Amino acid sequence: MNQILLPLKKLIIPFRVDELMPNVLILIPRVLTGYLLSFVFAVNKFGTPWTPKLMGLELFEVSDWFIKLVEQFGPPFSQIPELFAWSAGFTEALGGILLILGLNTRITAFFITTTMFVTIVFRLWDVSWNIIPTFIFFCLGLFFMGFGSGKFGLDYVLTRRNPIQLHF
Repeated sequence: MNQILLPLKKLIIPFRVDELMPNVLILIPRVLTGYLLSFVFAVNKFGTPWTPKLMGLELFEVSDWFIKLVEQFGPPFSQIPELFAWSAGFTEALGGILLILGLNTRITAFFITTTMFVTIVFRLWDVSWNIIPTFIFFCLGLFFMGFGSGKFGLDYVLTRRNPIQLHF
């Protein structure tokens, strides 16, 4: 059983940073990114327990405007826009919470980075600055895929209790 779980444990083990300040510099953007994804950007497109009632979204419901936006991405997104919109909203909402907790940070960051990459490549962009948050989340996702949660995340706590030997 341990042989099966070993690759997964390697994915969640944070990059080893022992000093306090570098860990704080991993923690702050991780928590801010998670907060912004879950509580600012996801709530207007995806129904969560913390979505304001004025949005009119039920739990796990995707807003109509977001489905229409995803439909504009073209094939294959226009074939099943509800599914792609739902998965993007779910990734932002749950991914943000997981980033705040520092739980499965690298895996979560992969899905966030993938979602942002698809948005950057397929969305029809106007001349406004709307791409900036998407690009920032894409870059932060790459950062967290590399560093993981740092010492101030559940990944560190969970892998610390059951230390495994890693040979790179």
